[in-house]
Amino acid sequence: MLGLLAIDVAGAVALVSLWYVWFARANRRRAAEVLQWMRNAFSGHAQILNVRWTGASRFYVRMRVGSQLFRHSSVMVQLTPREFPFSWLVSRWRKRRETLTFEADLDCAPAFNLQVHNHRWCGRTRRKFHRHQQFAIEQCGPFVLTTRNDWQREITNMMTALVASRECDFLSVTFRRTSPHFTAIVPLTSLSPQSECEMEIFEVLRELAECAGATSF
Repeated sequence: MLGLLAIDVAGAVALVSLWYVWFARANRRRAAEVLQWMRNAFSGHAQILNVRWTGASRFYVRMRVGSQLFRHSSVMVQLTPREFPFSWLVSRWRKRRETLTFEADLDCAPAFNLQVHNHRWCGRTRRKFHRHQQFAIEQCGPFVLTTRNDWQREITNMMTALVASRECDFLSVTFRRTSPHFTAIVPLTSLSPQSECEMEIFEVLRELAECAGATSF
């Protein structure tokens, strides 16, 4: 009985180990593809200095950005955690996306803390509807929830920049008084050659950072 149990345990360990090795290598191949996307998207604006892995599905890229606006720039890439079956299933179930997180200090630290999240809602006025029924669709603009009474309305410039860059599909943008001053998260697919935002993403990042410098929130 114990012998059969030991064989089953050994077989399970071997299977999980093979799974880990196979998908860890697959993520390395995926990383090489992503790095090429980054070189194309940041061509003429930034240079990749080194790559450091912090897990089987996560790595950091240190960059040198030509613009004086960004300092100490880095990118964190989160791939699908396929190296463990349970992590992969949880990621699929929660529909987590592969993401790229751009972090940098600004030439002048923002005088405010701000978090902008990209959420989309869709609702209808009737519980039941017919397939051939006509609908009137209304789209609302961005809105701000703030805890301050004296917030500067120039902050709407950031909202306008985010709305204008709808193809990039930013998941969140954060400004802090402390380092890192600027953080932006986008889906990894925004850098793919099939994306309309591939060659515009750096310009959008720079425009958002310039809005922070022009705002005294």
